[in-house]
Amino acid sequence: MAGADVFAMDPDEVRKSVEILFEIEAEADGQATAMATANTEAAGPLKDAATALGPALEAAGEWWQVHRAGGFCGLVGNTGEYLAVCAEEAVEVDDYNAGTFASVAGDLYPERPGANTSSPPVRP
Repeated sequence: MAGADVFAMDPDEVRKSVEILFEIEAEADGQATAMATANTEAAGPLKDAATALGPALEAAGEWWQVHRAGGFCGLVGNTGEYLAVCAEEAVEVDDYNAGTFASVAGDLYPERPGANTSSPPVRP
């Protein structure tokens, strides 16, 4: 496999991938929200008892929801949005861009699995 054909995108396949990414984003957000809510509920009696563990448990749930899961959800959602645009605007990548993609990826990530799966198109 070489050249632009390696990088050509079937818009319907990209749209399916976008839908999957948005489902992952929603599931991760839902699970993080449920976990933070459960932490808050569990922290209630501990806070009422004036223990340090109550506020710490609540803060840990909030931190995880916002910073850890929230960051992941943001990255997944942004990737989905990018691919949604690609599905509509960048249906096929031309030979020049395909060569650039292969070259840049080869230079930046030479040790990646499948690094030699594709190669830049041969120029006359």
